[in-house]
Amino acid sequence: MKKLFIAALFALAIGGSAFAAGTDLSDAAKLSYFVKNSFEKHFRDAQDVSWTVRESFAKASFSMLGQKVEAFFGNDGELIGTSRKVQFERLPVLAVSKIRKEYEGYAVGETIELTKYDDTNYYVSLSKGEKKQILEVTPSGHVSVFHPAR
Repeated sequence: MKKLFIAALFALAIGGSAFAAGTDLSDAAKLSYFVKNSFEKHFRDAQDVSWTVRESFAKASFSMLGQKVEAFFGNDGELIGTSRKVQFERLPVLAVSKIRKEYEGYAVGETIELTKYDDTNYYVSLSKGEKKQILEVTPSGHVSVFHPAR
């Protein structure tokens, strides 16, 4: 179940990374007291915050220190994870080399850093014509094909 939840968060992060300015009052009005307090505790310098509230989690999209960030919270206010776009070239050098070699001819799309609990991984979307691939990269440079939980 935890893998399915994390896969859903990842899908939101990589697929829905459009950031709106201001606050969506309809979703912001649905926020629990716990989520609001947790957000303010972790991200007090956040700007241009917008919220997406779902049955089992809330997602804050905001700018902080010049970067666009998404933070995911459980209904109890627990910070589940954060995501942000990063430059492909900022991944571990061995991973960049391996991806360029093994996926020659593929175009690199978004590269996302996803930190959940105490674990950080990177996700790289690749495409070559109709072929699309998402790779998971660890901080140590290990590269594998990402298979979301089913």
